[in-house]
Amino acid sequence: MNMLMSWATSQQQTARFLQPNLTRVLDPQGSIVPVFWKNPMANKVLTVRLPADFAPGMRLDPNNSVVLGGMCLLNAVDMKRIHSKRLSFSSLENFESWFLSWYPRIDQIHDAVGIPPSSCRKVVYAVEDNFFANRLASYTGLDKSGIQFILRNAHRRQGHPVLARYMKCMGYRGEISAVYTSDLEAEMNVALRIWERILGFTFRTCDRDYAKVELMYTGFWLDILDIKSSALIYEAAAKMILKGWLRLDEWFKIHKFGTGVNQNLGIIGYLPFLTSVGDSSLLTFDQVPNFKNFRTYQIPRDEALWYTANLLFPKKIVVENGPAAVPEEKASEMIRFDLTQYYCE
Repeated sequence: MNMLMSWATSQQQTARFLQPNLTRVLDPQGSIVPVFWKNPMANKVLTVRLPADFAPGMRLDPNNSVVLGGMCLLNAVDMKRIHSKRLSFSSLENFESWFLSWYPRIDQIHDAVGIPPSSCRKVVYAVEDNFFANRLASYTGLDKSGIQFILRNAHRRQGHPVLARYMKCMGYRGEISAVYTSDLEAEMNVALRIWERILGFTFRTCDRDYAKVELMYTGFWLDILDIKSSALIYEAAAKMILKGWLRLDEWFKIHKFGTGVNQNLGIIGYLPFLTSVGDSSLLTFDQVPNFKNFRTYQIPRDEALWYTANLLFPKKIVVENGPAAVPEEKASEMIRFDLTQYYCE
């Protein structure tokens, strides 16, 4: 948390960080094949837990690996507003109208999954529709199945197409597919019971959905998805660094990557979508570009460097010169064009 916040309060540090010199720092044993580091996303990598952590001489080969990610349907501050009744809905129709008006936000898209080499086998990302439906139903009193249907339908109609266009614009040309946790409830319940037996611990009822999210960072998730190859979780590092895990930290102290249940699993965490106030999850849906406002959104002057670092990292001018070297007017023009590419069919 402190590390990410220090970046979020120092533009100069961030500009220096986003330079293509991380290979020797993050992967000194050469466990990632070079094609990963040719992708401009490598300039934003913060943490790597990968092969050489796995086994001596083993390398992550994108040609034989599946890349995994996850899409958060609502961010923390909007969920808190709903929970506290500062944002309320009189009916399912009212909630649907609100959600469809803006979903997805650009930071949700950015943080869902990294841009892998197109040679990877495929990208599979999770949409936690039933987990969010459970919480929203308890916060609003609305029907859970109705909320779940709205969330799933909105992602199918709006979320996935935007993510797919974003990844294509960023250079990924391979297969990308969504899996909905509502389709995997039985498998996840069984996997959670097995994990509890291994842990010698039973999760409280109110924690079970959170525990299932933790399962997605273990080899159990590969079994649930029936992935028999090696796999790489490629997500914004904030999801891994800032979470208050229930049991995952102690699990990884014993069951390290490349061993046992986690034998074929690795993680790359990249710089999340940041703003001058820090993690963008501190901002409400209407304070960032989204499905509704992408044409009219004006980047605040004190956010220009951050938006350049967040959204223009694959651009040659940014990779070679750093985000601080891109003129504010030029950066805003490039970002407006790119947002149109992502949000327009």
